[in-house]
Amino acid sequence: MLPEPDTHRSVDDARAEIRQAVMNAFCGVLHGTRLSPMAVLELAAEAIGSVYREVADAHLGDHPCPCGWHPSLAEDLAALQASLALSVAPPPGIDLARAEVAGRA
Repeated sequence: MLPEPDTHRSVDDARAEIRQAVMNAFCGVLHGTRLSPMAVLELAAEAIGSVYREVADAHLGDHPCPCGWHPSLAEDLAALQASLALSVAPPPGIDLARAEVAGRA
């Protein structure tokens, strides 16, 4: 669960902005290469991992960032995996597009 930020921007606004940036990059790479959608998504996952590593590295050492975050690879990876799993799972409920017709009105 994401905490509410201390700024005036909401988590929903931040989520929408990041999603749009990722979608734009995804579509650009997909249309500019012969890579499959899954290959492009794997590249996106690698990019997220490298961003994590760079940010985590900036929070380690003798002069860590004053924000107070202390990276924990195992816990952070579990959180990232859980977020991914939640976002790719189909929403609960009936998919009316695939439901069998029961009769006629």
